[in-house]
Amino acid sequence: MISVFKIIILLLSILSIALLSLTFFIPSDSEVYRLLSMFDFMLCGVFIYDFITQFYRAENKWKYMITHGWLDLLSSIPVVSQLRYVRVFRIFRILRIIKSVSMLVQFVRENKAMSVYGFMIFLVCSLLIICTTSVLYVEQGIGNIKTAEDALWWSFITITTVGYGDLYPVTNVGRLITVVLIVSGVASFGALISYIDHRAGALKNK
Repeated sequence: MISVFKIIILLLSILSIALLSLTFFIPSDSEVYRLLSMFDFMLCGVFIYDFITQFYRAENKWKYMITHGWLDLLSSIPVVSQLRYVRVFRIFRILRIIKSVSMLVQFVRENKAMSVYGFMIFLVCSLLIICTTSVLYVEQGIGNIKTAEDALWWSFITITTVGYGDLYPVTNVGRLITVVLIVSGVASFGALISYIDHRAGALKNK
């Protein structure tokens, strides 16, 4: 049976294509583009970890590589703007999505209860990326969130509900985005506790 981690990987594969598609409409010298590139690197880090894990666990490593291991590896390469030819790996991301859709359907059919946790984590990750990108787009040039690093730091302290107060939105739209991110942070911690409790209960019953 597919694990919750696998369902998250499959969903993040779809999210990565959405991010790469968005970069077509944003100037490559902007802070928003830099932020999206950072998120792409983070997602690729997760993908390469997934590839290494699958390769290590595969009984027949050669068979894994010639079937879909090569696709997992190539789709884990981030798109670097300085190396234009690397953008061809967008194609492998699309191929990965095709594989992901069928596996998603299989996972939901096999375990509907556990799939809720996977979708919840995916939703939080998506909201984190959307809110971070949106607040940078809205606030740069107006408030004190001016760079990609500022936006990342703001999103981290906001979703964890720490709120140092060194970076904050000054526009109404930015404040609304902050509320969404805070709520998603609280919900994600609740989902995490629920998942841990669910796993502990399942292990106890074995």
